[in-house]
Amino acid sequence: MRRILLVLALLLPGLALAAPARAGGWAATYLDPVPASFEAEATYTVGFWMLQHGTHPYEGPDLGKVGLKFTDGARSLEFTGVELKEKAHYAAALALPAGRWKVEAIQGWFAPFEIGTLQVPGALAVKPLDPELKAMLPRYLEMNGGKDPWGQVRPPGFSKAAVAPPAGAAAPAAPAPSTAPALAASASLLPYGVALGLLAVAGAAWLVVRRRVRA
Repeated sequence: MRRILLVLALLLPGLALAAPARAGGWAATYLDPVPASFEAEATYTVGFWMLQHGTHPYEGPDLGKVGLKFTDGARSLEFTGVELKEKAHYAAALALPAGRWKVEAIQGWFAPFEIGTLQVPGALAVKPLDPELKAMLPRYLEMNGGKDPWGQVRPPGFSKAAVAPPAGAAAPAAPAPSTAPALAASASLLPYGVALGLLAVAGAAWLVVRRRVRA
């Protein structure tokens, strides 16, 4: 029993330190305006913004690979993004065979972000913006402590005067139907749940030992 309690005592501090490391760990990708139509095997350059919490540039350690991924069930193609002058702004050169492609953003250590569906030849259909994320956009300055991280070149929908995406422009890509914030919160709370479970086990074990000593 003492060995069990010792193992728990060693594990719990590590769990407590690891849990905050990924707190708030979700991001959203917004596309710059894209061509109205894509042709097979033609080369296009697509700009996009990868924003933590959907509102601000990532400012942590090395993020890892950022880019765009296209899958059609049998094939998977990835095009790495290169950093542009603006914070959190990237561009990827791509060329695709004919087909219907699911489009996702590769977001470093953040979870991939589903953008929509691309028909080649044809157009990109962007998923509607999630209501919870859409509600956050008008408050992005407030959420960033009043700091506006953008200059003249800005992500779609992040104008100082109006934050709604302009009509007819490529709308910001949307999270999956189950909201990214909710999923991220569940993931970041998981280590705490494990820690609480271990504490409960340790407490129960201590009560058993105590009852045996009294008997």
